Amino acid sequence: MSSRVSRRMAFGEGTGAWPVVVAVCMSLAAAVCCADEAAAPQRLRVGVVPIEAAVEYGGSQPTGVAIDLWEDLARRLGTATEYVRLDRFDECLPAVAEGRVDVFVGPFAITEERERIVDFTHPVMHSGLRIAIRQRNESGFLAAFGSLLTWDLLALIGLLVGLAVLTGHLLWFFERHDNPEPFPKSYVRGVWEATWWSVSTMVTGGCENKPVSTALGRAIALAWMLGGIVLVASFTSALTATMTAERVAGSIQGPRDLQGRTVACQKAAVSVQAVRQRGGVVEEFDTVADCIEAVALGMAEAAVSENHCLMHVISRSGREGFRLVGGVFESFDFGMAVPSGSPLRERINTTLLQMREDGAIDRILAEWVGKHE
Repeated sequence: MSSRVSRRMAFGEGTGAWPVVVAVCMSLAAAVCCADEAAAPQRLRVGVVPIEAAVEYGGSQPTGVAIDLWEDLARRLGTATEYVRLDRFDECLPAVAEGRVDVFVGPFAITEERERIVDFTHPVMHSGLRIAIRQRNESGFLAAFGSLLTWDLLALIGLLVGLAVLTGHLLWFFERHDNPEPFPKSYVRGVWEATWWSVSTMVTGGCENKPVSTALGRAIALAWMLGGIVLVASFTSALTATMTAERVAGSIQGPRDLQGRTVACQKAAVSVQAVRQRGGVVEEFDTVADCIEAVALGMAEAAVSENHCLMHVISRSGREGFRLVGGVFESFDFGMAVPSGSPLRERINTTLLQMREDGAIDRILAEWVGKHE
């Protein structure tokens, strides 16, 4: 009897072991299925938005530097790609945050504000903002006169007038007693005549109908004559340089000149905040090309966007009247964005480091960005 019980227990009869065996078999089957699924290429939804040079649609599939970078990365990850086209740049952040895409690969500047909403990968490239303006070709008296109305020139004119009035006061003070005929003793008339002498001397080199007779008066007159040569030369060179710069580049020559100007920026781009911080009046458009078009139509005085993107846009046919001014400002890093807490971030970071170490990123950037330098 005991031997039969032992045999039954050995085969699981009456012990409830069969359910355990079945469960083990099902677990093994599930593991095999998972292994098969892991071996199969994962299909990722990759968000892209048309941005000049980075992502461009000439057909059904996008091309550009961001696409080439992702294709190389996806090949290394062993994943398939389903591109999800977003029409506007301001749709990118919500699409990633809400999980409608697994990763966004367009040129996305890494900022503290965006980092609070989504996760970023390691930086892919470094860039900054640049200003594009329309080259002016106006001629005539009004254009020349308008070019004079700059703060630097007005400050220089104010300095010349102030020094002329000061010299007139000193000259009148020392000449009024011994030389009252050209420099009357009365303050208003005397200072007026002495100031007229200083202005005439600076412009024409002398004022013969108002001789200076005292020793101190002549010393002041000599200092003013020598100083007047330097002042006139400085004023002339500044005037020439300003008129030339205005004719060639326009009144906006750098970031500090954006204050009070109407500036075209792409919607939701980092350029919007950068221009507002400098006192500019922002007009937002869907694409960088639309920003340049707005400047061409006179809707904005300048366009501000990422450096390489602007170079690419204005290098196209029909944009010969545009140029970039000033240097790169508001430097930032571009990265890929994934939903917060996504495990994909670590895999992408590891692959990006591999691509950077073997030079793949630099090669791809040189193929695209290097064309527009």
